[in-house]
This record gives sequence, C-alpha cells and structure tokens, in this order.
Amino acid sequence: MPTENQPNRAYGGHISSQSISLAQSAMVNGLQWQLYPVDFKTEEGTFSVYLYAINREHAAAILLELKETAVLRDGDLVGITRND
Repeated sequence: MPTENQPNRAYGGHISSQSISLAQSAMVNGLQWQLYPVDFKTEEGTFSVYLYAINREHAAAILLELKETAVLRDGDLVGITRND
C-alpha cells in the first residue's frame, strides 16, 4: 500500500487513514454473526475487506455472491453510521 506521500494509482491521490472499529460478532434475529476477513491482491499490494457471516461456509457463500454481483456505487463515502 502506498505511504501517505506516494500517489495511489487506484485512487488518484493521497491516502489518509482513519480508524473504523468493527465488532467481532453481532447478534441478529437470535443468530450470532462473526466477522471474517477477506484478502485480495492487486498491483498495489494485498488488501483486506471484512464481512459478517454465521459460519465459515456462510462466509464463503457470501463471498461467492459478492464476486458474482458486486458493483462499485456511484459517489464517494461521506460517513459511516452504526445501525445497532
């Protein structure tokens, strides 16, 4: 990953970091959802995203669905709001 002083080709600018805290697990409709890390590689390096799932098999199914259907939203992220 580029340092703060190196331009990032994927984002066309400088990266500034801000911390986001994620709960390791969450109860939803009586089921405990665990946080699973997903790694992916690009020209710029290896990066991670995280997803919640009931178990590892469920996480694999969600990842497969993401691979088949995910699209980048229009616009920039302007904030993150907790919904718990």
